[in-house]
Amino acid sequence: MITFTNKGIRYNFIFLLCFSLNFYYLSAQKVYTTYLWHMDQPVYWADKSKDKPDSKQFAEESNRLKNSGSNMYPGSPVAHPTNNLEEIFSKADRVQAYQFSPRNAVNSIRDVSNAGAQLSISAGLMENIQSLGNKNQWGYTTGWMNAYKEAIGWKTAGGYPRLDVVGFTYDHVLSPLVSERTLTRQIKAHQYVANKYYGHVSKGYWPAEAAFSERIIKSLVDCGIEWSVVANSHLARTLSDYVHPFNINGNIEAPNRADQVTATGNNWYEGTIDGRGSRLAAPYCYQAHKARYIDPASGNSYKIDIVPMCNYISYVDGYSGANTGDISAKIEPFSNTSHPSIVLLAHDGDNAWGGGSSYYNEAVTSFTHAAANAGYQPTTIQEFLNSNPVPANDIVHVEDGAWVNAENDWGHPQFINWLWPLYSKTDYRFDPDGWTEDARNWAVITATDNYVCTAEDLEGGNLRIDKIADGGSAATNAEKAWHFYFGGLNSGFMYYGKAEDMEVKASMTGNIAIEYAQKVIDAHPNSDNTAPSVFIPQRFPYNPGSVGFGPTTGYKKVNYSSDFHVWTFAFDVSGLSSVKLKYRTDNDGLNPEESIQNETYNGGNEVGAWIEAEMTRRPMAQDPVDPELNFFILPKAKADLCYAEIKGLKDKLVDYYVEATDPKGNVFRSPIQHVYVSNGDGDNNNGTSGNVSWSPTAPTTANTITIICKNATATSKLHWGVNGWTTANAAYQPAGTVASTGGAVETPFILVDGNWQVVLGPFNNPAQQVTKLNFVIKHDSGWDNNNGSDYLINIAAVTTDNPVAQNITKTINQNEKYTFKLSDIGFSSPKNNSFKAIKIISLPSTGQLKYGGVQVILNQLIPDLSQMTFEAATSNAGFNYKVIDNEDLESDAVYSISFTVNDPAAESITVSFFRPTDWGTSGVSIWAWNNAGNLFSAWPGVAMTDKGNGWYSYTFDPAVTSVNVIFSKAGNPQTVDITGITQSTCYQASGMNGNKITVTSVSCPATEVDMHQSRISMIVYPQPAIDRFVVELPNTGYQGLYNLSVIDLNGKKQMCRTFSESSSIFNRENLKSGIYLIKVSAENGEYEFISRLSLK
Repeated sequence: MITFTNKGIRYNFIFLLCFSLNFYYLSAQKVYTTYLWHMDQPVYWADKSKDKPDSKQFAEESNRLKNSGSNMYPGSPVAHPTNNLEEIFSKADRVQAYQFSPRNAVNSIRDVSNAGAQLSISAGLMENIQSLGNKNQWGYTTGWMNAYKEAIGWKTAGGYPRLDVVGFTYDHVLSPLVSERTLTRQIKAHQYVANKYYGHVSKGYWPAEAAFSERIIKSLVDCGIEWSVVANSHLARTLSDYVHPFNINGNIEAPNRADQVTATGNNWYEGTIDGRGSRLAAPYCYQAHKARYIDPASGNSYKIDIVPMCNYISYVDGYSGANTGDISAKIEPFSNTSHPSIVLLAHDGDNAWGGGSSYYNEAVTSFTHAAANAGYQPTTIQEFLNSNPVPANDIVHVEDGAWVNAENDWGHPQFINWLWPLYSKTDYRFDPDGWTEDARNWAVITATDNYVCTAEDLEGGNLRIDKIADGGSAATNAEKAWHFYFGGLNSGFMYYGKAEDMEVKASMTGNIAIEYAQKVIDAHPNSDNTAPSVFIPQRFPYNPGSVGFGPTTGYKKVNYSSDFHVWTFAFDVSGLSSVKLKYRTDNDGLNPEESIQNETYNGGNEVGAWIEAEMTRRPMAQDPVDPELNFFILPKAKADLCYAEIKGLKDKLVDYYVEATDPKGNVFRSPIQHVYVSNGDGDNNNGTSGNVSWSPTAPTTANTITIICKNATATSKLHWGVNGWTTANAAYQPAGTVASTGGAVETPFILVDGNWQVVLGPFNNPAQQVTKLNFVIKHDSGWDNNNGSDYLINIAAVTTDNPVAQNITKTINQNEKYTFKLSDIGFSSPKNNSFKAIKIISLPSTGQLKYGGVQVILNQLIPDLSQMTFEAATSNAGFNYKVIDNEDLESDAVYSISFTVNDPAAESITVSFFRPTDWGTSGVSIWAWNNAGNLFSAWPGVAMTDKGNGWYSYTFDPAVTSVNVIFSKAGNPQTVDITGITQSTCYQASGMNGNKITVTSVSCPATEVDMHQSRISMIVYPQPAIDRFVVELPNTGYQGLYNLSVIDLNGKKQMCRTFSESSSIFNRENLKSGIYLIKVSAENGEYEFISRLSLK
């Protein structure tokens, strides 16, 4: 009886508890909570399968082949993938997470009405697990999917899964950076695989890394997606009262004004931890809204619901488990029942603490029940949206960007951890010669994209998604091309940089995809209805005319120029006719939500007319020689780097896009993007803290400046630059100074009389006028950046009675000798004193500096400059000096003497001739000779190139530095001899001299053809080369052969080869050390490229 009573009491208690938990669901709620757990392991080595023809390898096969000595490749001494797959997949927590743990976690909260979770899992991971489960390997079984399926079958009150396996991409693709067609194929392939294994296709979407852009909405709608998760920081940053903290609580660029709306957040708090997060506003950043994308061509609107994930609390939950304290203090007080808040805890479900046993078995049930007891409603996203539909007019703007978890990205709106920009750390401008592994991968991916899309279109466009996902011999060649193209798209291959064999994955899978695509293209000769592929255009700097801050600036404020570049990659199988940047300005600087004129190509009276600029087009910079990288697989195709600058705009809202056209007339136009260009003045503030001081407090250019830091140590460094963080001239840098990030340098503090100090100046060298000294202090414990404003010392100009001279810049050829003279240094004295000597302060790093035929030494006095000579080596060189007068007064400044050492290979001479009107449609021939003899084998020479509008031109080898020519109409009539040509010149007829035509030189026309040809070039690397060199050509679309000539500086051909690939490797063979010219010509005569090669 007693036992029965106790059981009855316990039963009643459980009943009361369940009733109390469910009571909250029956009443209107202000705050809801839920989870999303994300899981991925890439297809680590997506080469061709040995087990299943025309399909890629998955984890079990790759591991087996690697361990058996297969998966070996020329140029690599090890088997691939280099990742330890057994260690990755056999971790006990992962074995549980991929099969059981999420089901168990949801089961632990089923007593709470509607409580559940979302889970995203890549199709690549599903197929990897399937490959292991089929072999019962590393803890996986053939029924690996059944626990998830069971949890999917548990329903909420609205009939939705308690565990919703949401939409994702087949691979872990960064959604905003791939093409629209690629993203659509990836999502549909994931839907196919999810349905294959779980029997479920969700209406929701988790973008990898929470990386969202409104331009992906069209693909989502096309795939039947109704809602997507976004990072709530990218709602907060759009609000008009958001104030960006330039410090660890906001360690990326401030939002661009083009992304900010009129709405306000009002209730702000610092949602940051470990440098991750941002300022957040409640309830705006916790409410579901709608976002839209306007198709720029049609003006059609595509809308979805967007559900914000809580960046801050999610990060806490993934590493230590969340509690309800932050919700009750920072979110719930500002929430309401009419538009309730949802606290979505989203993080990896297979990494860190948030992927472990304690998390799934303890933390989930603990937090969920605590939330219910606090009066919040645990739920699922689909159930929440069903119960609380988003109002149709609640359309908001979402800034581009990912979640804050990724180190050195932190949610940057340009996804920089997956696309590190090409820029100079000296002036913070775009650098076309820059190289990053991320950018190289996107160049390869862009080219592959065009091949597979072309193959798809040639096959009729009706590809089967199951064949794209699964591959196999039953797939068409276009479907196989897509299947392998997928293998190089995992964003982890960009995220992890130089780790493992990431640098070749996109090339390997791209080459296989192109192999299959080429079969389709070859079967349809001269047929191409596919527009060029263009990577989503980037800009640098991100906030032109404003203040930059974040990973790319070394976490210090810099003033950005208002002039900025737009850059991208472009490729077409048939070649590119043009790539143009188009931009326009807004008339009032506003892009109101109620108007779509800024979003469409047609525009309207609120925006100006489009302005276009032909983009410079060339191959990306050469691959570096780096012991951490091994490019043992080179890509069959790589898109061209294209860039153009927008200049002269201030305080303007600018719309821009890129238009690319191929020779068939197919045109691609990128989505319209927006940027607000500020006035270029920046936002640096002066100030000091209690630990930092300097003397004099108002220095002049004649003063040395002593900077003292009370809390410095022996390891502290002064991190400094001048004039807004530009690099200080070497003459200003004290001993021990080293280069740092972003153009800054670092000088160690020295203990003097009990004070840690750095002494700089005087700043009076004419090479660099200095008006501002910018600095922060780097301690072992962190940075002192004056509360985010950096330290600033203004420096006033002043003069003294000491003698002055000038910096000298000279240009000479390699191995040439220069003899100095007194007039070089521009000596003068405010006291009218006479010159005594110069004092050598530093010596040149290359070449020979001599006085009276003897090598000069440091601090030597040189009284007679006519006895001092400099003989150049092969690279630029320089040295520093001071000047002394007859009263032994020494100049305040240290002056520089710099030599630019030219390669003796002169720039090519191009001659152009305007065809006389009475020559009809005939071409123009050219005959040429110089001191070495005739340059052509027989009169009348060779045909010149038709440049359009009556102009014809011919370009000589760079080895030809002087030439004489005759123009003719196939030999008769002809011009007079035109002699002594040493530079490019244009000519037209001026009269007759007997039966010969006289000519006169005229200004050369800038025809469209000239402009286009001047904007494409090839690259040759490495420089210098030792055993072999690589030639990379731009995307011309030419499918024939190229002829390569290696020409020495005497104009003699030393090696000739024929090749067809756009990227080709050549062995050095018997070429001697030295400088050569590389000339590459298409056999059809349409293209010719010239570069130089240094061999050692």
